[in-house]
Amino acid sequence: MTRFIRSLCVLLVSVALVVCAAAAAPSLVSESAVLIDADTGQVLYDKDMHRQMYPASITKILTVITGLEKLPLTEKMTMSHYAVFSLPVGSSHIALDEGEEITMEHAVYAALLMSANDACNGIAEKAAGSIDAFAVMMNETAKRAGALNSNFVNAHGLSDENHYTTAYDMAMICKYALQNETFRKVFGTYKYIMPPNNKQEESRTFINQHYMISDPQLKYDGIIGGKAGWTKVSKCTLVTAAKRDGRTLIAVVMKCVKDADKYADTKALLDWGFSEFDTVQLTTADLPNGGGYTFSEPVNLLLPKGGTKADIKITTTMDGGKDYAVVKGRDGKEIGRFPCEVAIDVSEKTPGEIKKERRVRVFVAIGVFILSVIGVFALFILSVIIRKKIYRARRKRRRRR
Repeated sequence: MTRFIRSLCVLLVSVALVVCAAAAAPSLVSESAVLIDADTGQVLYDKDMHRQMYPASITKILTVITGLEKLPLTEKMTMSHYAVFSLPVGSSHIALDEGEEITMEHAVYAALLMSANDACNGIAEKAAGSIDAFAVMMNETAKRAGALNSNFVNAHGLSDENHYTTAYDMAMICKYALQNETFRKVFGTYKYIMPPNNKQEESRTFINQHYMISDPQLKYDGIIGGKAGWTKVSKCTLVTAAKRDGRTLIAVVMKCVKDADKYADTKALLDWGFSEFDTVQLTTADLPNGGGYTFSEPVNLLLPKGGTKADIKITTTMDGGKDYAVVKGRDGKEIGRFPCEVAIDVSEKTPGEIKKERRVRVFVAIGVFILSVIGVFALFILSVIIRKKIYRARRKRRRRR
């Protein structure tokens, strides 16, 4: 009996350890990493996510979305000498030639699927006139996306000490880019065939180089798309988006030495994000009373398994001229912040009614002024008349005397 109880205790402890291990955040090889909810931007995992790193070819996510916001897919471009021959020997390309005519569609597929640096230069020159001018556009796009600590100086991501980003910034840039339907389509494409053109007699076949899309052994269930990068300085970098059961997550890993490690780290992050969080919906009713704030639509907050609204505290703040609902756990640590707005009173009048009221107020003010002037003038006349009567009455009295 004692032996049975002892065995049972060992079994229960083992099960408890397994459960705790399953719930624990993954331990990664990558030097910097982040996992976010693609819908809200909520950070689920953070490993030095704001550390500035060299991105390598994951830069091309920003290149493509910036280009797509400036150019239609049908836009034609002619490759310049600089776009083709300014690249170092050995860097990735699709062998575009000077004077070769391609479309924006060909360029974006080449950039995201084959990491073609020459195609990226073509996009930059067509969209902005020069690589430097396009880099300015890229930084503007990154800022709109929510990037905080990045600076981009080229369209391809080859190493430059002034070309850097963070895991968090790349996640936010990817979140922003996924809102574009064309980007989303290209991002997750397995295979694309580029037709012949004025310089190339044969078609080119592109296979996505993100192996969780193209390698059957690494293929990930629910993957939306991704982009890999590597240089001697940056080491391996990887951005991946996946969706399961209505939840979309973005994982970014930066600077891991081995190619296999970036996929192992990414899989660990995504598996953990999909399995270890429950969705708790926040509505305007959950915001602090008296602040007059509202959510334009319900917010899906992700909490560790078993978490409820009782485990969080919500306050409101203004940051950069925008209002946010700040959610913190019982330990006081910020879980996430979500845009909110000042509630609009439904009793407020329309602009037309407000203008009408203003006109009435002006007329009333003018009327009051005129009446006031008339009243003052009348009082003056009345006082003159009274003074004359008093004067006459005094004169009569004097005569009688």
